Amino acid sequence: MTIVLFLQGSPGLTRPFRSVQEHFLGIPAPLLPLGSTENRQRYLHYATVDVPNGYIRYQASDNPQQFEFAIFRKNNGQYLAAYSVPYDPVSFPEQPGLSQLILLDYRQGQWRNVTRELLPVPFDPTLTYQLPRVGRDIIVVNRRNQKLYRLRWQNDRFVRLGI
Repeated sequence: MTIVLFLQGSPGLTRPFRSVQEHFLGIPAPLLPLGSTENRQRYLHYATVDVPNGYIRYQASDNPQQFEFAIFRKNNGQYLAAYSVPYDPVSFPEQPGLSQLILLDYRQGQWRNVTRELLPVPFDPTLTYQLPRVGRDIIVVNRRNQKLYRLRWQNDRFVRLGI
């Protein structure tokens, strides 16, 4: 797999990011806590990458680190990028792994964290936000993997729905 990147931080971007890989690799390291583009390319090598559905899942059997990455189509044809790390109370019981949910938007040549403005409920680091491989719903579950509610992507916003 060869991916040519000239997009990251390029103020003269002539076309929007299109594939889930371009989004994943094009986000600057401070906004996506997975390190450099080269490091993220290594993740892609071992991840499940579903290009038609705009979805990436990384879960190594020998490494407790795991994440999901997905893109949601906006009304203007561009995409919102989402990154999620599940809550993990088991790996280190004295200091459980808190979940993460980061929503990123690319506007006017810059990536912006828009998590607070797009979530209809406060973020809870003890819940897991399961990104959709297919569809538009983020499923929110508790530590026992019980579904609490859904966050549906509609009209360029997330809306809270019941189960």
